[in-house]
Order: sequence, then C-alpha cells, then structure tokens
Amino acid sequence: MIKKVNIIFTLVLIINISLFSSEIDEPIIWTFKTNAKIMSHPIIEGNIIYFGSMDSVFYAVDNKTGIQLWNYKTSSPVQSKALINNDIVYFKSGNNVFALNKNSGQEIWRSISEDKEGVGKIDLWDYHSGSAAIYKSNIYFGFGNGKLLGFDLQSGEIKHEIKRESDSPIKSGLVIEDSVIYFGDWDGWVNAFNIETNKFVWKHKTYKKQLYSTFGQINTQLSIYNDLLFFGGRNPEMQVLNKKTGEVQWTYIEKEGGWISGDPLVMSDTLYIGGSDNHEMFAFNANTGEKYWTYEFLNNNFSQALAYNNYLLFATGDAYNVYGKSPGKGYVYALNRGDGSIVNFTKVGGNIYSTLIEKNGVLYLAGADGYLYALDLNEFLNEEPKLKTKGYNSIDITGISPSPFKSSTKITYNVNYNAKVNIRIIDLNEEEIVSLGFGNKAKGEHITSWDGKDNKGNIVPDGYYFAELSSGIYFKKVIIQKQRADR
Repeated sequence: MIKKVNIIFTLVLIINISLFSSEIDEPIIWTFKTNAKIMSHPIIEGNIIYFGSMDSVFYAVDNKTGIQLWNYKTSSPVQSKALINNDIVYFKSGNNVFALNKNSGQEIWRSISEDKEGVGKIDLWDYHSGSAAIYKSNIYFGFGNGKLLGFDLQSGEIKHEIKRESDSPIKSGLVIEDSVIYFGDWDGWVNAFNIETNKFVWKHKTYKKQLYSTFGQINTQLSIYNDLLFFGGRNPEMQVLNKKTGEVQWTYIEKEGGWISGDPLVMSDTLYIGGSDNHEMFAFNANTGEKYWTYEFLNNNFSQALAYNNYLLFATGDAYNVYGKSPGKGYVYALNRGDGSIVNFTKVGGNIYSTLIEKNGVLYLAGADGYLYALDLNEFLNEEPKLKTKGYNSIDITGISPSPFKSSTKITYNVNYNAKVNIRIIDLNEEEIVSLGFGNKAKGEHITSWDGKDNKGNIVPDGYYFAELSSGIYFKKVIIQKQRADR
C-alpha cells in the first residue's frame, strides 16, 4: 500500500534569522522549523538531512538551502535515528517501522504493530528511541514494548524475533559485529545475542541495586572499538565490557553523582563521552580507562560528541526544564581534542539533546525549540570567541537558604570576574516572576534575597520556582520551593 507523501516544491527560502538575533550571535546560514521538539539524531546523506520530530513527522531537508524536500506523517512522535541502506531510509515511530525512498519519500513498506505498550516516552528524560542495525538482508529494531525484531530490508516482513525472558523496553541504539547483536534495556542489562546460532552469548547487569526509579536504564548508543563495548546510561558508573565475554574491563565512577548519559565516541584509542548532572565531557584512554581530561559545561549532555579536525564539538540541553513548557537553552561547545581547552561556545535555540552533524564545513543541529539550524562551522571555530562578552564561566550559584522557604530566602552566588549580571525568579515555564536586579558586579561572593513576591508585589502561590542568574549568554539556575507561612 502506497501512502501519499507531502512533497513541498518551493522556489523561495525564507530564513527567519531576525527572530533569533537576540539569542544567537553566531553565523547562522539557515533555519528550518518543525511543529514540535526535535529529539531524534539527524543524519545526512548526499545533500539531504533526515530527521524526525515530536510532531510525528519525518522530514527530508536540503542541507544547502534548508528547503523541505518532503515529509512523511506518522501516528507517533519520531525519536529514533534513521538509517539508510542503498536508496531506502528506515526509521521507527513508536512500535511501527517505516521504509521510504530516500529521494522522494515514497513509502516502500511499513510494519504497523497493534501493541501500544511503550509507544510514547517512558518518563520525562526519555529523549531518544534507539537506532537500528543491519545484518545481511534484515534490519533490526528494538522497541518500547521490549521486542527486538528483524525485518526484511525489501519487504518489511518480520523474519526474526529475538526471544527474551524480559519485556523491558529497548531504548539503546543497536550495534552488530561478527553476527552478534548488542543492546541494552530499561532494566540495566546489556546483552549479546548471536543471530546465526539464535542464542544469547552473554548478559550483563550493570548495577546490583536500583537506587531510584530513573536509575540504571541503558538508553544510549552502544559502540564497539577493538574488543571493547562502550555505552552510557543513567548511572554515575560507566562500565566498559569485553565484547566477547561481557566481563567488565574497566570502570569509571563519577563520585559526585550524575549520569554518564552521552553516546560514546571512540577514535584513535580515545573515548569521548559526556555526562548529565556532573556537567562534564570526558576523554579517556579507551583501552585502559586512564582519564586524560575533563571539561565542565552548562546543563546536560545526552548525545554524541563530534570530532572535526583537531576539535571536539558537542551540544547540551537543560534536563530540568522538562517540568514546564519552555524549550530551554541549547549550547554548542568547541574544544581542543588534545587537552579539552575551550575554543568557542554559543547558545543556539532550545535544548539540544541530539547529536551534531557536519558536512563541508557546515554544522547542523536540532533543538527542542523545533528548529533545525545550519551554522558556519569554520567561522565559529576561527572567530574571536569573546568569551567574557558572552559571560563564559562568569557566575556560580553557591547556595539557596532556606528552601523550602516561607517568607524570604537568600541566594548566594560567586562572580568570577567583573561582569554584568541579571538575577530573576522564573516559573517552571521560564517566565519571569520578578527581577531581582541587573548591573555590574565585582568579582567575589554576593548575596541577594527574594521575599516570595512577583513584579507587582503580589505573594506568589506555593510551588517550585527557579532562581536564574545570567551574564551575556551564560545562564545558570537552581530550583526554589515556596511554602505558605502557616505551613
């Protein structure tokens, strides 16, 4: 059955950069808008960028102009990374799989599941739905209902179902090597299954005790380098396994806590991987676990770093704006790969939870504001970074006391060099409740207070708010709980 595809023929590209002029000071080439947050990792083949959006649409966009070439409407949000084989692009939407002609968007086949278990996001931080992998004539997908299925590349017929004892959702990206498919699941298991023998080679549990409900899930891309298997997850302990035995070869534990939540990138014997609440990008010796360097960034990383020449680029988003409607603030960082020193950074659109891609010196990134951006990468790397003008590393919030509070709370913060600082209380949608001041601040410790009132002098309702401090494009915030005085 052929489904009609919406194909857009347009001669005029409208680039609405003025909309972002107050937010972006980098060389944006074009933008493309969808109707919802973009969580899937874009891919590029030829001159076309392919990606899905939470508006349940899969898009094909010309990488040079930002013009939409075609789109395909599905019934569920598209959180998965697409995969291209020959002239067909494959992707997953909920528990359904689609195969389209990569040039025209014409449907080749689709496999629709009646099972609605695990179709949507499992929790607020379930940003991605794992990528597929190809073995011989089949393409394999893991699903939120716990199934792992192999589909015929040409017909979409289900040729193989990997039987599991558990129905734990499979949100990790799959990887296949030497007829063995590797995957992680929502219960913290990493598995190796031989497709030819139809038997599990090994299974490895990544933790002994689940410390809280969002702990331990394996929801990142798995990656193989030499005989080692790399992955991130919702765990401050990162484990590197022997791909043949499942035995732990080395580990790294983030003592301050925080998931090591990024997708691993391994090249030239070096592992690059980012974290969440530890706010760090790491570089390790991939074989031994020796830590080469770390770099502290704003917000949280849930994607893979990008190696470009001698640089390492990555994106971040705010994991704590999920309670409201704001798209958040996305940052792009460029580091020197050798030592992790900063080259440049910028704020672009909303939270960026997807992996950056590059072609011919253009950087493409997708945000929670629903936009796909094309940025002149070489200009970004070679310009004067003006870090102090941007407020880079200018402020740190060191304390909120008390919280919860009834009548007043103090906000303590450090200014790391003389800078203009803006202090606000905002709600969970990041709308301003009250301004607590804007102006030049000298280097050193500062204290301000909030009396629980808004800009009009009204006492705000009980609930959660953020204290937000900013300088230039550098934003930091911390949560505050307000309670009535009689409680």
